[in-house]
Amino acid sequence: MRPATLTRHAEQRASERCSLSLADLKQYLDNGLTVLLAFQKGGRHAKRLIYSPHDNKWFVVVQDGDNGGVLTVMPLDYLKNRIPATAAQKRSARKRVRDFLKIPQTAPPALVVSCPQQFEAGLPPPPEPLGWRIRIRFQINGKTCFKALPRTLPEHGDPGHWTEPAPIHAWLRDRIIEAGIPFSGIEWILAGRTSKSERPEDCLLEHLPLTPEEIDACR
Repeated sequence: MRPATLTRHAEQRASERCSLSLADLKQYLDNGLTVLLAFQKGGRHAKRLIYSPHDNKWFVVVQDGDNGGVLTVMPLDYLKNRIPATAAQKRSARKRVRDFLKIPQTAPPALVVSCPQQFEAGLPPPPEPLGWRIRIRFQINGKTCFKALPRTLPEHGDPGHWTEPAPIHAWLRDRIIEAGIPFSGIEWILAGRTSKSERPEDCLLEHLPLTPEEIDACR
């Protein structure tokens, strides 16, 4: 496909609907940072899923397969009932952009800000929370839900230890099953010492020890 070019209509819609600059949108398309959702009009027009880190949302780009022209840009929610995107497709689109931009995946250690009055009174600073807070965003029956899981155990370490298969992934799989969360509906797994420091940890999802049947259900 030729390099992407934006029609006047596409430029207007992109400016109205998302925070990506036109240059960023073109760069994402030309560098393969999208996920193909569907073809239309005899296979000529492609609908591509793209993630905007500025909006923390997904968008659908309609692109001409012959000349690379972008016809329009729409929020994914506009097409929810016509062209559903799977959780796996959304994760893939998000990961491509984050890897391309080298956005850190791990949350920084939580800072404990001590109060001078406590030291003057001889009181110790408040203890840092044990373990990591885990929260999952998922789709079920057409609704977006959030579920907080128990904090991780000391032997699970921190996000720097989660980039390869480790005990935390088996532990997390059991907690997800206990919570009744469908693997196929998971969009984000967030981790942080506190709610304010939560960030997506894609490595937790990538290394879940799923059965072949569970993997098929996620496709």
